[in-house]
Amino acid sequence: MAAKQKKERNQEAVPSPAEDGRISPEATGVDPGVALLGPEEIRAVFAKAAERDDFQARLLRAQADLDNFRRREGAERRRAAEDEADRALAPVLDTLDSFTRAVEAAEKAKDFASLLDGVNLAFRELERRLAEAGVARIEAVGGPFDPAQHQAVLQEPTADHPPLTVLQVLSHGWKRAGRVLRPAQVKVAAAPAPPPAGG
Repeated sequence: MAAKQKKERNQEAVPSPAEDGRISPEATGVDPGVALLGPEEIRAVFAKAAERDDFQARLLRAQADLDNFRRREGAERRRAAEDEADRALAPVLDTLDSFTRAVEAAEKAKDFASLLDGVNLAFRELERRLAEAGVARIEAVGGPFDPAQHQAVLQEPTADHPPLTVLQVLSHGWKRAGRVLRPAQVKVAAAPAPPPAGG
């Protein structure tokens, strides 16, 4: 008897679906103002959820691809810069070999003239290689001081030259493709001091 009453109570608690497959709000105890979903609507919700999950997975894959691309691009840029530096250093190493040979020859011969000839030869080779790379010395002596290409480190009062004329190059400047690699350090003319008054 007790089992039969329990079974009847369970049957009363299960809401019965309407003819169109919907469960009435009254049967579930849900507020009648809340719309319940039918089977088609539930399938549509699951389809939208699956679409969202697919979109999110594709977004994560695209983000990972972008991160990988950035890493590869950075590595390739670093490798290209290292290759360029290696190519730029190769001629300098050749010139260093020439200086080494000049010093070794002078040590064997104990001859200063041989050393000077070897150093001059290596120096001309270095200048030639720099010229091949488009590097040129900045000419300065006798011309006007140009702050874009020269760095004045000394002044000499003189009446023989106009003020700010470059009198001497202390350290050569270099340029490449119109850009200054290193300004020339120069001594420039300054106006002579006026004679003392009343003299």
